Amino acid sequence: MGSTISTFLSKFVFALTFAIPVLLFELSTAIIISITWGLSVLSVLSCYISREQKVKPWKVLFKHLIIAVVVIIITYYTGSYISIIFAV
Repeated sequence: MGSTISTFLSKFVFALTFAIPVLLFELSTAIIISITWGLSVLSVLSCYISREQKVKPWKVLFKHLIIAVVVIIITYYTGSYISIIFAV
């Protein structure tokens, strides 16, 4: 039970860090800051994972960053498509 609460709280706090730029900056600037923040954290965690698994860091880092960028692009175009379809 303790690990469940700990996991929930850590994920909740991490997700909230992406709301801070939205509250402090214009939306376009906040998006850039959030993407940079997310990719930076992903890079650090990927390097940590690669060291734990004793594999080359650049392979793990490259794989994770490529997947993240693809997800960001797909999300952008999906949002654009939805806004066109439901525009009033």
